[in-house]
Amino acid sequence: MARLLCLPALLLAALIARGEPVDPPFRAGEVLEYELFWSFVPVGSAQLTVHGLEEIEGETAWHFSFEARTNAFADAFFKVRTRLDSWVSEDLRRTLYYREKKREGPTRRDAEIVFDWEEGTATYRNEGKAKEPLELPEAGVLDPVGAVYAFRAVRPGPEGAYPLRVTDGQKIVPLTVTVKGVEEERVPAGSFRTLVIEPATGSLGGVFEKSEDSAVFLWVQGEQSFAPVQVQGEVVVGSFWAKLRRLRPGPA
Repeated sequence: MARLLCLPALLLAALIARGEPVDPPFRAGEVLEYELFWSFVPVGSAQLTVHGLEEIEGETAWHFSFEARTNAFADAFFKVRTRLDSWVSEDLRRTLYYREKKREGPTRRDAEIVFDWEEGTATYRNEGKAKEPLELPEAGVLDPVGAVYAFRAVRPGPEGAYPLRVTDGQKIVPLTVTVKGVEEERVPAGSFRTLVIEPATGSLGGVFEKSEDSAVFLWVQGEQSFAPVQVQGEVVVGSFWAKLRRLRPGPA
């Protein structure tokens, strides 16, 4: 259940394309709202938000967040209240700071990743306890939430494969994302022309520890916003869906 509800962790398999993002297809105030399902049973909701440009670590940064919560039905057996915040450089190439507050069943986590790009390290801390600093690649790396927006800004085409690089502060994972084609997809927010994306998750565990002969697919709006519209997959913890319920683009 917790893995199902961690949408950015799911999305991270599809998110950080190479290249220099320019003119991002989103703006401050944009909110993406999702309905979450376990098989076909509604279990909660999630939200991705663009808060806008802020200053952090002496740089101008985009502030993004992800929130997930179970509904009353799912609360009875596995309550989730999670929020993740990401601050990414204005060019959308490097995470500058990342913070997470997770309340998932018995799990309680208050963690952060402090990025020091001058020294080339990232340090993961949970409740003040620091892990060994992680060496960062010069080309840049992103956290799972920031990677959603970096991928959108690249404006992927209807075919091709994209090498990716993401970090959770404890490891850097190289992934490959393949655009399989174009489909019309209907979700609660409406009908969309989408790019169908299949991530090759390699050795990444957790939510991406797939069941045998299973796969994870994402449908990304194929023009204008490039927002994630739907996620579907079958992994160790079972089948899951996330469907876009509402897209609020933010003020012009």
